[in-house]
Amino acid sequence: MARAGCTDVSLGFESGSPKILAIMNKRFRPQEVRKISVMLKRHGIRQMGFLLLGGPGETKETVAESLAFADSLKLNLMKLTLGIRIYPNTPLAQTAIEDGIITPDQNLLFPSFYMVPDLKHWLPEIAKKWSDERPNWIY
Repeated sequence: MARAGCTDVSLGFESGSPKILAIMNKRFRPQEVRKISVMLKRHGIRQMGFLLLGGPGETKETVAESLAFADSLKLNLMKLTLGIRIYPNTPLAQTAIEDGIITPDQNLLFPSFYMVPDLKHWLPEIAKKWSDERPNWIY
């Protein structure tokens, strides 16, 4: 990639928690993200990472795991997103209906986001704290 002129890459690893990655049906593990990040650094390719926090199964512990993982990568830029966009006719939409986050007839063309109710007030404070302490983190 570097030889072809690539200078920047976005890494949408979404979580640093194996538990949450499994719930999201992601087919990779944090160790694989770390390995790729190291390779990219070795070749001088800048990296921006993305975390999606607050989805189904998320807990304070999995949030802490994800934040610590992302921090350990020492990326050039890190974007924190709270809540996960709900799209029609998806497993997340069904979970959101079952959890009372949306109604079965809700028009999802207007954005709605899944956020674990127990984290709704805590998570924004934590995201702000982490991003305030790290100038290359965006919240």
